[in-house]
Amino acid sequence: MRFLFTTLQFAETDFYGRVSRRLEQMGHECVHAVFSSQGAEQLRADGFTAWCVADLIGEAGRDLDVAAEVRRIEAVYDIPAIRRVHLTDPPVRNRPEAELTERSVRHFRALERVFDEAQPDVLVPEVGRETMRQVATLIAGARGVTYFYFYLTIFPNSLLLFANHAYGPIMDAEEVRELSAEERDEVGTFIEGYKERAKPIYRHRKSRVRPDKLREFARHIRVSRSQDRDNEYLRPSQFVKNYARLNGRRALLSRLYDEAPTDRPFVYFPVHVIDDFKIEALIPHCADQEFLIKLVADSLPQGYDVVLKEHPLSLGRNPVSMLRRLSRMQNVRLVHPETSSHELIQRAEAVTVISSTVGLEALMYDKPVMTMGKPFWSGYGVTLDLESFREVRDTVPRLLDWKPNPERIREFFGGAMRSTYPGKPGLQDPSDENVRRMAGTLDAAARKHAAEPAAATA
Repeated sequence: MRFLFTTLQFAETDFYGRVSRRLEQMGHECVHAVFSSQGAEQLRADGFTAWCVADLIGEAGRDLDVAAEVRRIEAVYDIPAIRRVHLTDPPVRNRPEAELTERSVRHFRALERVFDEAQPDVLVPEVGRETMRQVATLIAGARGVTYFYFYLTIFPNSLLLFANHAYGPIMDAEEVRELSAEERDEVGTFIEGYKERAKPIYRHRKSRVRPDKLREFARHIRVSRSQDRDNEYLRPSQFVKNYARLNGRRALLSRLYDEAPTDRPFVYFPVHVIDDFKIEALIPHCADQEFLIKLVADSLPQGYDVVLKEHPLSLGRNPVSMLRRLSRMQNVRLVHPETSSHELIQRAEAVTVISSTVGLEALMYDKPVMTMGKPFWSGYGVTLDLESFREVRDTVPRLLDWKPNPERIREFFGGAMRSTYPGKPGLQDPSDENVRRMAGTLDAAARKHAAEPAAATA
């Protein structure tokens, strides 16, 4: 089979180049569409066919009839409006609409050319908000090319893989079944080991000047002034801006943290990553976390609190004004971001999440969990799941009295563990061992799913 990988920068491109080499040893062909000119040149030097998407965008017609192209694109592809493909793209959000529309048209023209020449059987776009990834997925869906989206999970085989859709349930409901003795032991060993380690999935985001960061900064400056002058995703100035902004916000937030969460009963609400792909692209109705937190706090019985903790990857990125307003509420407590989630889960009466894996961790402690954003682990009878925010006021009090079935929880974990794959996304683990695991997973998934018709996602 022929795989088409779409990647942005050097580290991601290097990882999937190494995965491609392993896939070729398994009998597959691999080609690449890379936004970075440097990344494309390196892949070509390694013997791969690689298109530089930034170059193709510039070549995509000097006298485009943008209006006609928009009509064609909206008729061919499964999107209500072309703006959907650039709506969440980080570096271009504040540009004029006409400029963004033409940019998106050029992306379609450029990537249609790649698909015409590459004729792939499988697309691996990686998860992301960038226009290139959105457009590549739409083209694959329209042409019946299988595409894979994958996410990091807490399970022993940590890769959650979706074929031909961006997100959804982890498994069919029938997979939650009675466990064999061997399966029960495996689930029990996993849960007890995970609780004993009691470590966060992600390291807390640090904003420190380290030698490796300085080397990366210098490399970005050098590349952005040479091979990748037209790469709008390569912005070395963001290193400096982010450093100043994150440390400034941290200094302001330090005054808001409660040393001890509360001596009253509480519901634990982990603050979601503020610009997460799922929040911005898949469940944008959950983006206003301040509104949701207030709704939960106002729905609690008298004498109960909401305890908030920022996500490790969002430290210094959440609006100080939002957290300040929330911390002023009588029954909301903001704890230090390095407070143990496991400690909070054990002390909490219940946990409510948008789609955070904290909810999964809470199930290990048999805690009642309410979900608001339809995470992949909702809908299996082990959580209370909202269909509408109108249900919050009635569901929160019910959550405090609800007791999930421990046996059903373990059956759910058994099914989930059977439904995940070895490997991690490249930016989480660039090791040679993970390259081997990812190649094996992509080989197995392609053999399983490539014959199925792809269904485009908006």
